Amino acid sequence: MKKQNKYILFSILLVLGIIVSGISISFLFVNKKDTIKTVELERFLDHTVAYKKTKIEKTETKDYFYYKIEDYERDLSYSWQFEKDKSKEISVEDSLYITDDLRLSLDADTNGANRITDKVDQKKLIISFDYHGALPLKTTVRINVSDKFKNGDSLYLYYYNPDNDGIEYIAHNVDVKNGYVEFQIEHCSDYFLTAAVVNDAVNNPESVNYIIIGLIVIVFILVAITLIQSKK
Repeated sequence: MKKQNKYILFSILLVLGIIVSGISISFLFVNKKDTIKTVELERFLDHTVAYKKTKIEKTETKDYFYYKIEDYERDLSYSWQFEKDKSKEISVEDSLYITDDLRLSLDADTNGANRITDKVDQKKLIISFDYHGALPLKTTVRINVSDKFKNGDSLYLYYYNPDNDGIEYIAHNVDVKNGYVEFQIEHCSDYFLTAAVVNDAVNNPESVNYIIIGLIVIVFILVAITLIQSKK
């Protein structure tokens, strides 16, 4: 009877050992497949007032660098996602001053924002980046726009080019989901989101141009019909 108990105990321990080994191997496999590291980077420090004003949390996987920004001074929450370039090793921190270059403002008083306001009358949200210049990797920015647009809105993204003082089309179908929008950029400057086409913008998509032309034609036809009927 004692030998039987020993065999049962041995069997139980063996099964438990196999289960633990399987879990450990699975855990190691998952982590090797897509290692996720999350760290809190050094916070911005205000050198005139003794308080911490911004927190940056970095997450890294095998495919991207992800930075979540909590900007307490500007009361903004947003994030950046940099897609890793498989052909070469690029450190975002070595290419940008993270504690300064990843900051942005909404509807701020900047030269670019003021020119956008002068040129575009329609409802818009202006996004001004503290850093101006090319970005080291393909980038997706995620911003809360719930104060300006509602869920389900499909927006156009435009860029203000300071070199020629012009407005340039970047993308459309930038949809508002859960109060946020996501869009890709290759360099930082002043951008804006709007629900309507900016007619004077450069590089508007052909489909948009056709719609504008179609509307103009319809207006002319209606005016012509009105004039003809008035003569009768």
